[in-house]
Amino acid sequence: MALSELLPLCVIALYFLGSMLFVIGSALRHEMLKNIALGVAGFGFALQSIDLAQLLATIDISQSLATAKALFTLLGWAILCIFLVLWWRLGLKFLAVVALPMALIFSAAANASIGIQAKLPPMLTGLFFFLHIGTLFASMALLAMAFGAGIAFISLEKRIKTKASFKKFQKDMPSLDTFDRANHLMCLIGFPLYTLGLASGYVWAWLSAKRIFSLDPKEILALVVLLLFAYLFHQRVVLGWRGRKPATMAIVIFLLTVVSMIGINFLVPSTFHGFKP
Repeated sequence: MALSELLPLCVIALYFLGSMLFVIGSALRHEMLKNIALGVAGFGFALQSIDLAQLLATIDISQSLATAKALFTLLGWAILCIFLVLWWRLGLKFLAVVALPMALIFSAAANASIGIQAKLPPMLTGLFFFLHIGTLFASMALLAMAFGAGIAFISLEKRIKTKASFKKFQKDMPSLDTFDRANHLMCLIGFPLYTLGLASGYVWAWLSAKRIFSLDPKEILALVVLLLFAYLFHQRVVLGWRGRKPATMAIVIFLLTVVSMIGINFLVPSTFHGFKP
């Protein structure tokens, strides 16, 4: 078996083991087991970085990445990368319970979608490709962590308000304020990135087809996401919105991006952005 075939399988196995160990460690409140889980996942992240580096070393980067396998791999890698930064900066180790399974799911999806490719026009190459795809995927990874922080916030707040007893793993969770600050940070960074990614897509559409917007299902949903994201950004930054409402909205926006990424790309044959075998 070639190295290019072996690496993704090793990554999936390590992410699976890391996810299981972290969930068990959280349930048992066993810090050493959770640290071992993060170490295992970190090794998988390093191997996945090597796998991506091999793709980036090809002559035509954009065409090499224009496959469902490469894009799913990139998204899984980005989610874990954002989590590692948040863990380092904010100490949000608990978000591993969301980040590790998501990285596992997207890595497994990447391995299952070999041979499925998107046809790219000549304009979407090199730097322009990363300006469009890279910024959108970075914002999706930030939204994934906002999704996890939002679910944790809502769950914790409900138990506090109802004065219900905490489950074992919830006793080790950070404060509501920490989850809210994480949500705020991801909104603050994620919205400009999403806007840049979408704007570069409109520029690309004008260069390739002399149009900015069409009735393509993915473009319509992307615009809906942008409007919701803009509203969340405004409420957060300008009006100082905090608590359950922005947490809930971050969850909804992330789920819409997943529908756009997976549902429309694979299940709607009429979309210009679809993947085909």
